[in-house]
Amino acid sequence: MFKSWMQWDAYPFKKNVFTATISPLLFFFFIGCAPTLYSVDVKYLASATTLPTAASGQKIIVTVAAFNDIRPGGEDLLIGRVTTALGGLTSIIPKNMKPSVAVSTIVKDVLVKSGYQVSVTIPEWNLQESAIQKDWGKILIGGNIDDLEIICQNDIPIKTYDARVKLTVVVADAQTGKIIYQVSTASKNSLEHVYFSEEMLGQQISGAITEAVEKAFEGNVVKEKIKGVLK
Repeated sequence: MFKSWMQWDAYPFKKNVFTATISPLLFFFFIGCAPTLYSVDVKYLASATTLPTAASGQKIIVTVAAFNDIRPGGEDLLIGRVTTALGGLTSIIPKNMKPSVAVSTIVKDVLVKSGYQVSVTIPEWNLQESAIQKDWGKILIGGNIDDLEIICQNDIPIKTYDARVKLTVVVADAQTGKIIYQVSTASKNSLEHVYFSEEMLGQQISGAITEAVEKAFEGNVVKEKIKGVLK
């Protein structure tokens, strides 16, 4: 073994050629193995936030419409990207549903947590009063996705996750066809970690959406608006 080591050092040119050859091969190996798309679960994440509960007289069915995706580029499945120091770029999309439905589903889960009964249907609503249909129930909640993105810098050894969300939430009386409340809300979070996974991507963007939705329903404003409709 000592002899072979001496022979290798005796020919530095061979060693340099080997190094110069293997480095590009390793680069293309890792690039070739990188996924072309990440599909992540976007869902409600239970939090310690205490939301106002529905009053006893507010046990009505609330209908949540699909949120309108008005981000630049129109309706797009893309919700983020993963980048690397080597120049890698991989897109992120929600698993099994559009961003508009994913956000609406989280809104429904937050309402259920607050004690409201929620319709299983998710109609399309452009937030125009003239488009409201009476068969959507008594209370209609919809909105816009103004911003929604998760960016991950997947470097060694630290991976950085940054998520941001901005929503417009609109509440309407479906029987009168009138909007009774509107609010804009936003949330962002950041995480540095030594591990990278699709699960962590999903957790970060889900946490940001959940927080933004909970901000829209914190306090007693929405509760009182709904109570006023029932009088």
